[in-house]
Amino acid sequence: MSSTMLTDDQDHAMQAGKSGKQSRLPYVGFRAAESLVRVLPRRTSYFLAARLADAMSIARPHALDGLRANLMHVAPQLSKRELRRLTRRNAEHLARSWVDVMELRYRWKDLWGRLDIENVENFTNAVDRRKGVVVLSMHFGAWEEGLAAWNTQLPGRMALLAELLRPQALHDRIVGAREAAGVQVFPVDLAALRNREDPAARHRASMNLRGVMKLLREGGIIAIAIDRDIVGNGEPFPFFGGTISVPVGAVEIAMRTGAAIVPTVLVRNGLRIIGRPFPEIPYDRDKPVIEEARRVISTVLPMFEEVIRSNPEQWHVMDPLWNDMDREQQQ
Repeated sequence: MSSTMLTDDQDHAMQAGKSGKQSRLPYVGFRAAESLVRVLPRRTSYFLAARLADAMSIARPHALDGLRANLMHVAPQLSKRELRRLTRRNAEHLARSWVDVMELRYRWKDLWGRLDIENVENFTNAVDRRKGVVVLSMHFGAWEEGLAAWNTQLPGRMALLAELLRPQALHDRIVGAREAAGVQVFPVDLAALRNREDPAARHRASMNLRGVMKLLREGGIIAIAIDRDIVGNGEPFPFFGGTISVPVGAVEIAMRTGAAIVPTVLVRNGLRIIGRPFPEIPYDRDKPVIEEARRVISTVLPMFEEVIRSNPEQWHVMDPLWNDMDREQQQ
């Protein structure tokens, strides 16, 4: 046997080493980009991020297949060429959202000055009752900086449900940036939750749920995006002519704690952010929870449809929401 040949153990060790290095690449890339964002003007960072998104759209077009399929439902009248342009513009805005995340750690003090709020009484009236507020939102516009900017006026009271990212170092870095802006994060470990036989995952999910309910009972605010059923236990609802799965747990939590429900979107407007809280959605705690939860979601989704139609380039859901049958009917 040649001395240059590897044993199985050595081969496995080398493969593990390569895998470990590859798994750290997102973190290393994030830290490098974060260092640039820290010293560059925001306009320059946005420009560079958009050009990087353009390059990625060309180099890895299939990475945007899910986004493209979703946008096809939003704007079925577009030609294939127009749909490609819309998808590219969407990717550019998504890249700017990552710049927003990278800025949180260093520029959170000037966030409030970038936020213009319409009909602010829809939100403040609910907060002033001190029974907690569930902000129903979506992956849209400048949601990261918008929520953080909002929180500068309500320090320590805003929280966010967010997916646990991999590698762990990247997740910790992003959570640290959000917490620097005063936003508490309740992580959702999707991989663990989908393993229904994992008792540790169930325990962490239970602890997070108790933490969210405690926050609301203390008059706090929790922001939850409902346009993506990340756990996979949502209810079917009509959306843009098809049917998608929508998590109703956020509404159930509000009803169990007595918190107000305020749909809110944060629209990107150049270098500024427009906050649009909709009127509070009432509910009846004496009625069956799931029945009222479905009614509330059915009220909110048409509002979100209108916002997305007006700004489809700012709605960023990368996983396909509609099933194959819906897409074939749309085509």
